[in-house]
Amino acid sequence: MFEKIKKLFKKETFPCIVWDGKIMRYLDLTQKQIDEMNNSSKYKNWKVTKKEEC
Repeated sequence: MFEKIKKLFKKETFPCIVWDGKIMRYLDLTQKQIDEMNNSSKYKNWKVTKKEEC
């Protein structure tokens, strides 16, 4: 039962490649973080790609 409760609060992360035009990073990001980086003007020149999509 504890494991079922624990799964409810676990954030699903995806292995991603983040490219800002100069440096490529390999990060584990949540879908919310990916969406923020793809849609925010703060990250307008950044590209985020899930590793499965490469």
